[in-house]
Amino acid sequence: MRTLVIIAALLAALGWQSWRLNNASHTIETQGAILASQAQELAKKNSQLIGLSILTEANSREQARLYAAAEQTTTLLRSRQHRIEELKRENEDLRRWADTPLPADIIRLRERPALAGGAAYREWLSESNAVPTGKVSAAQ
Repeated sequence: MRTLVIIAALLAALGWQSWRLNNASHTIETQGAILASQAQELAKKNSQLIGLSILTEANSREQARLYAAAEQTTTLLRSRQHRIEELKRENEDLRRWADTPLPADIIRLRERPALAGGAAYREWLSESNAVPTGKVSAAQ
């Protein structure tokens, strides 16, 4: 009888251990699947961050290039303005010419609005002062 109780206790302990082992195995499998999906998601996010980093570096380089070009353009403009002023000081005729106002037609052209496309240009033309029609003489 005693051996039967010991065998029953051993079988119960063995069954309980087997159940715990099965439960732990299932938990490990579940956590492994979660870990794999998180690793895949992390790799995706990492590739996105690398792409953004490359794009940021390219934008920074392009912005620096544009600033340099703007600075160069400003320098050229400044030197041209100085040259014009020097020429105006040197030549009386040029000074007089530079100080005269522009003709009315040129001023009107400079006051033209900014146009965006052919349709806007045609509309502006139809609204502006039309060219008068030529006079037809009756006697020829």
